[in-house]
Amino acid sequence: MSFNGRFLLNMAHQATKQGGDLDQILTITGKSADELHEETCVVDDMTYNKVVELTVEISEDNFFGLHSGENLNLAAAGIIVQLAQTSETVKQAIELCCQYANLGCSALPLTLIEANKQYKVILTPNELWKNQSTVSFQHTTEGVIAFTIKEFSSLTRMRQNPIAVHLTWPKAKDKDIAEYERVFGCPVHFSQDEIAIVLKKEHVEEKVITANYNLLSVLISHATEKSASLTKTLGFVSLVKQSMLKLIKPEFPTIDQVASHLNISARTLQRKLKDEGNTYKELIDELKLDFAISYLNQPELHISEIAYLLSYADASAFNRSFKRWTGKTPGEYRLNYE
Repeated sequence: MSFNGRFLLNMAHQATKQGGDLDQILTITGKSADELHEETCVVDDMTYNKVVELTVEISEDNFFGLHSGENLNLAAAGIIVQLAQTSETVKQAIELCCQYANLGCSALPLTLIEANKQYKVILTPNELWKNQSTVSFQHTTEGVIAFTIKEFSSLTRMRQNPIAVHLTWPKAKDKDIAEYERVFGCPVHFSQDEIAIVLKKEHVEEKVITANYNLLSVLISHATEKSASLTKTLGFVSLVKQSMLKLIKPEFPTIDQVASHLNISARTLQRKLKDEGNTYKELIDELKLDFAISYLNQPELHISEIAYLLSYADASAFNRSFKRWTGKTPGEYRLNYE
């Protein structure tokens, strides 16, 4: 059994955000971060389990797997762009997503099936691996489900959520269920006979609208570049910005979403930002301006497309914000830039 190095590296980075030592985690793998990031890198099941157990222990996060899956949103969207360009329907793209996941995690294969006028993505864990480490099995499964749902959501342009998620382990506490449902975007049923993501048939069989994914690829490219530059910057503000970038879909995230991603309350996030002389709205505006300038420097993008990428209802709303930030309209900025 083998596991994708990038997925493991993502878990390691998630743990470092919560006080973990990256070098300590990497020592278990015997590989560097660069080696784990290679597309072809895989680790064996025993090594993988040890790393997951350590990262969960370090983070003290009951939802570590869920949050690791969320942390893969940006990378997932990049994959989705490629899949959408070669798929006519959401169904075809999901089937490719399942194949991709199976290559990266042979111990937890995914299969898309049609049943009772619905579709299900079934996760079938290898029994030997499942029994090796309950902690690794459960957190990995929850991370893969979160990752797969984000792929589905991206394919439907963030318009659709699953009907439900089925899990085989016992019901969690009510306050825990709320976090499951926030991440999965749907009701969660425990003590089921299967591990599955249940989807509406019409949502799976709808056509992929390629034009929007071409736009999304522009957003992903810039967000990835921006996130990479922020990893070299220390401080709480930088950490918040990185979370914002990971949660863009393409709507910019709310303060509650970012706080949850960082495993703190919105009130604590506001207080920490205030201590560093910032507000959440100021950070959103700063990122939007940075994105806007990058997009305006690309003449092939229409102003209305840029407005969409920045989560504005229409071009006029974007024009007003840009003029407030710079004193110029987007059109005026473009003329001066040219």
